[in-house]
Amino acid sequence: MGKEVLIVIDVQNAVMENTYQCEEKINNMNRAIHRAREKQIPVVYVQHEYPEGPMKRGAEGWQLHPDLEKPLEQDGVIFKSVPNAFVNTSLKKALDKAEADHLFICGAQTDYCVDSTSRGAFDHGYRVTLISDAHTTCSNEFLTAAQIIDHTQHTLTNFWSETAAIDLKSSHELGWERVK
Repeated sequence: MGKEVLIVIDVQNAVMENTYQCEEKINNMNRAIHRAREKQIPVVYVQHEYPEGPMKRGAEGWQLHPDLEKPLEQDGVIFKSVPNAFVNTSLKKALDKAEADHLFICGAQTDYCVDSTSRGAFDHGYRVTLISDAHTTCSNEFLTAAQIIDHTQHTLTNFWSETAAIDLKSSHELGWERVK
């Protein structure tokens, strides 16, 4: 039997600007991080970066949001340059090393990197739990952030195969009862 891993996607200053319920969503992410660590479930942080601009590695916008629980020495940190955290990164290798088969995903932004990474995980055969109250985005000219979140959750939970699925759980109902 494999293991569970928590993935925290792009909770960075520039990404979190103007996001829906930012403080509440980060509090829920922190709840998941604390619970995962308590149960010895590996935590992997993902940070997006560009060669220039506010998302350049080291820039203020690239830094993790100050309210987010910071990575500890044992946590993984993956840097990416496209929405899907599996593309051109060491994420799959790290998950294989951890013998992961069930990924819990939270972070930002719902309609970009959270969605793309959830789909990538599904395509790699992982069981995925999207933490329903611990991901966020910004409104756009067509939809409010709440509508984007609802639509994304509805779409992703209709993905199914014989080897993978995507489901939803809130940060209060993760079910991490057994210690790894």
